Amino acid sequence: MNKTNEETILNIKSRPSESVSIAIPKDTLESLKKIADNQDMSLEALLKFYIGKGLRQDLAKLSSDAETNVYHY
Repeated sequence: MNKTNEETILNIKSRPSESVSIAIPKDTLESLKKIADNQDMSLEALLKFYIGKGLRQDLAKLSSDAETNVYHY
């Protein structure tokens, strides 16, 4: 049970990163900016969120597919 006055501590691990440059169609970029503003996020944070979400889904599927392809003798 959570108390309303209880503080939440968020531990974020800093990981090495690398900058990349990609071309995004202008209309798509404008849509992304609108969504970021609506979510009270920076454009960079929204892009990282979308990439992370898609990556986790694909990795889970890849892991699931690998498990179903294991042969049992």
